[in-house]
Amino acid sequence: MTPENPMLSCPLRYPFGQRHTLDLEPDYRRCGPVTAVELPSGSTGWLVTDHALVRQVLADPRFSRERANQPHVARLSTEVLPSAAILATDPPRHTGLRTLIAPIFAPRQVAAMEPAVTSLAHRLVDELVADEEPADIVTRFTEPFAAEVVCEIFGVPEHFRHQVFVLGDALTARDATLESLAVARAECESLARAMAAENPTVLFGRLGASAESDEEVLNLIIACLIGGRGSPTVFLSSAVFALLREPRHFRHLVKRAELIPAAVEELLRFVPVGVGGGFTRVATQDVQLGPVLVRVGDAIIPAMHAAGRDPRVFDDPDSLVLDRGTRLPHLAFGHGTHYCVGAGLARLEARIALETLTTRLPGLRLADPADNGTWRTGRVVRSLERLDVAWT
Repeated sequence: MTPENPMLSCPLRYPFGQRHTLDLEPDYRRCGPVTAVELPSGSTGWLVTDHALVRQVLADPRFSRERANQPHVARLSTEVLPSAAILATDPPRHTGLRTLIAPIFAPRQVAAMEPAVTSLAHRLVDELVADEEPADIVTRFTEPFAAEVVCEIFGVPEHFRHQVFVLGDALTARDATLESLAVARAECESLARAMAAENPTVLFGRLGASAESDEEVLNLIIACLIGGRGSPTVFLSSAVFALLREPRHFRHLVKRAELIPAAVEELLRFVPVGVGGGFTRVATQDVQLGPVLVRVGDAIIPAMHAAGRDPRVFDDPDSLVLDRGTRLPHLAFGHGTHYCVGAGLARLEARIALETLTTRLPGLRLADPADNGTWRTGRVVRSLERLDVAWT
């Protein structure tokens, strides 16, 4: 980052705070639309919180994901992704990788999964209510629900699933070392090959074509399995908490189930999944970004969750308002080239989860109204570890 930028004289430490829960840290109120920040590694970057400017960063090809995948670039995680990873590529390579997985998440494919996903949600509720209350809804419902869905869509054999998720946790630790990350990723690759040998369907069936394509397919499998379980679990757990900590919200959906699709969109806007902004970009040329002239080589961190609280776009942005409608311009799934390919599946999961909980457990509530949940630390996501609920 160049010394000519005057805002870099005293950057804010980022991510804000030590404990990350459902609520955005007050430090975001200190930020302008573009703010200089220093990450734990000591690297500095520009944190972008303005809705319009975050959209610009996400869509503008002058802000590169590929060039940001370097050890010296400001980042939340110590992991540097393999060059073949879809999350670390720009078009045209990114476009080619995306076409390999896009058919799996096509609208018709997602719609065809609705009966199975609904059956899974009801089975998990059956198992939940068969035991005594209170119960932890994270380990008993949201986590297995998200995990089973992604494993089914990719055909992951049952006896491999636990190991997949253990390795996923290792890869999303903020304090992981380069050595531990390398070991976890190597184990993920070995596991993917073992799964392909047993069930050569969908992506697994593409392994073995060539060394180059194998590397790309392996990284796609890792990204889809880890992201497809991790982000939905984090979102669904926090969404349920957001509805239950103000019980009127959950009761409202019990009475008016037709609002659930709109509620899903509002929860996507309101619930922050990451502890900080999204994947870093690097400017490939000088760009005027709002009030700041971003120089070539500068790191930019687009904070999608903060953009969801922009008062110029959303009225009363810090309040959960379930009937804002189904066409909210939130950025929960990103924007532009890297828009989440699994957005349709994530929406289906969220809708079915809320429909099932509101119809099967209309009395669902926090076991202790004062409970703020138990939150994991040292992650790159805001992850609820435990949330005890009751229902009778």
